[in-house]
Amino acid sequence: MQHVKNTLFCLFVTAAIAQAAGGAASLVAEKSTAKGFKYSWETKEQFVEDCSFGANEQVCWCVIEKLEHEYSEETYLKFDEDLKNHIEHPDFISFLSNAIKNCDKKVAKENYHNGYGGIGDGLAGLLGGGGGGIATKAKGSIKTPSERDIDMGAGGGTRAAADIMNTVRQLNPELRIIYKEYLKKKPGFQGKVTLRFTIAPGGEVISISIASSTTGYSEFDGEIKNAVSRWKFGKVKSGNTTVTIPFTFSE
Repeated sequence: MQHVKNTLFCLFVTAAIAQAAGGAASLVAEKSTAKGFKYSWETKEQFVEDCSFGANEQVCWCVIEKLEHEYSEETYLKFDEDLKNHIEHPDFISFLSNAIKNCDKKVAKENYHNGYGGIGDGLAGLLGGGGGGIATKAKGSIKTPSERDIDMGAGGGTRAAADIMNTVRQLNPELRIIYKEYLKKKPGFQGKVTLRFTIAPGGEVISISIASSTTGYSEFDGEIKNAVSRWKFGKVKSGNTTVTIPFTFSE
């Protein structure tokens, strides 16, 4: 990601924001004078679980820690619910956007030696696009496949499942963006698209097919296949690797 200059944001929600939230003028973005606030484990775990459907889990933990430092749990949950109901909180979204960008850079730097970066698509993994809310509550989610979901087949390649997962985690948000666009055409559809593809030693996808699909939407399935066909994986010494990976989409 390009370098994003750190900026300072307001510590309190303006009267206009409170009015947009339905006149809750007493609700402010409280700021601790010491070490911030303490969220329940359930709130943090739920945020990370939902967030990591479309983002690197390390980025998600970093973001919730920044939220915990800046906003009380009550305020955060209130804003989150408001955004889900299309009640805007611009200052909160601005803070969240900045937190995502900074966490993405931080995780990308820390993981550089592993060959993958942060969230991959910047705000796409956490924001609902155009300030529409937090993506953990926005329509259009994709469950990031786990390493155990990958069928490595019987190929003789030297590529490890963990290396494949690094790229999948990084590029998965691209598929969520496609899903959100197709939800506009066909609201409510969901399902699993399972792709079988072969990766050459140089990292390019040299063949790909749809092994199965439960979406009932062939145009969408084809677009997902085309997107993955453009993915670039890490290099290995020798051997093609054929894998089968499921991508689960839910509204």
